[in-house]
Amino acid sequence: MIGRHHSLSVKVIGLVLAQNGILAGLLFYVADELTPFEMLGIAASLITLTLVTISLAGALINPLRTIAGSVSEVAAGKTAVPREHLARTDEIGSISRALEQLCRNHLTRLVKDEEARERQEAEAEQARMRDLEAAGEEARDLRAVVEALDGGLRRLAVGDLTVRIDMPFPDRYEGLRADFNHALTILEDVLGMIGSCAHSLRTDCAEARDELTKTAEAGGRLTATIAKTAADVGKLAETLRVRKMEAQHAAEIANNARLDMRPPKEMMEAATVAMEAIRKASLRIEPATATIREIAFQANMLALNAGLDAAHPGEAEIDFKTVAEEIRGLAERAAEAAKEISGLSRKSAEAAELGGKSVEKAGGELNAMTIYADALHGHVAALAASSGEEIEAVAAVRTTMTTLAKASRDQIGALDALTAKLGRMNRDIGVIDHHAGRFAPVTILQAGGVAVPESLKPAKPGSHLRLVKS
Repeated sequence: MIGRHHSLSVKVIGLVLAQNGILAGLLFYVADELTPFEMLGIAASLITLTLVTISLAGALINPLRTIAGSVSEVAAGKTAVPREHLARTDEIGSISRALEQLCRNHLTRLVKDEEARERQEAEAEQARMRDLEAAGEEARDLRAVVEALDGGLRRLAVGDLTVRIDMPFPDRYEGLRADFNHALTILEDVLGMIGSCAHSLRTDCAEARDELTKTAEAGGRLTATIAKTAADVGKLAETLRVRKMEAQHAAEIANNARLDMRPPKEMMEAATVAMEAIRKASLRIEPATATIREIAFQANMLALNAGLDAAHPGEAEIDFKTVAEEIRGLAERAAEAAKEISGLSRKSAEAAELGGKSVEKAGGELNAMTIYADALHGHVAALAASSGEEIEAVAAVRTTMTTLAKASRDQIGALDALTAKLGRMNRDIGVIDHHAGRFAPVTILQAGGVAVPESLKPAKPGSHLRLVKS
């Protein structure tokens, strides 16, 4: 701060010197127009002005230095303020008076802070004393609570489930007493229920074990019955297998018979076709016979015409007669031949028709026999298939019976294992009943609060539950 004030003085002096230098330069510039006395007067004026300016700057800077020192002292914690500038009416006086007021306010604040600190220390001491008293009271209450709980736990340790803490606890520990009594009530009810259920379970286990023994014996008898039934089913399966083989053999015979009937049937069908062809050929002879008859008729007509021509006299008459006779004879033979052919054709057609009917009837019989053979083969095949299905069904039944026998044996083994488990459960339930029976009511002859049995009073340190409030 002092260094900054010195630099301010130097700046003021430098400013004055610069001003005087400028004025000196101006005077030197106009020196030709002035007399020496005027120059001397002006120089003296400049020196005087410089001295006055420096003195005024010193008068201004010295109070500022004093005020800066006072501010530094206030910042250091001192409250003394120089009073030589308080009476001034300029800015220095205003700054000095403001600084004095600041010091007074600072002093007042320091006094108030000290008083507040002393007051807080007194309140903290009072609070500490109250906390000590409360801690002592809480320790006494906690000791009473611990002693009551210690007595209750000692009675619980010897198996007394009727123990209850009747002594009232402080308000903050009353919930602990209620929870302790409620927990022992629940424990008494639970152990009583466990004992009752254990007794019932022992009875039920004994009955279940007897029932399982009877069931195992019945299962053994059932297993023997199933095994015998499986053997009978095996014999039945063997019988069905033999019948299946016989049915298959009969099916093969029927199939062979059906196959053997196919060639005669085919031959009869061929004969039927041949008879039909003969009948159709006989029918085609009739037109030829009609043609021969027509030729014979024409020949007769020619012979008649020739006879008429022969009636005229002359040599040609003999020739025409001869030709007419020959033509007539030929026509008669052709007519007789046509008659015989027609008769033979009619008989052949009748014979072919009769043979066709006979062959058709024989073919119908063969067809019927083939149908019967096919039906017989189908029935025998169905019988063989049904025999196979019956064998499969019997085999499935046999497998099922075998599985049932194995399952029955496994069930008997499981029943034996379950009987053993029930025996172990019965023993475990007996152990539970024994341990639950350790908790029994204890008669306390002392009155008030929770009484502690005399035999348990001299307990070793650390052998009981210690409660510490967190």
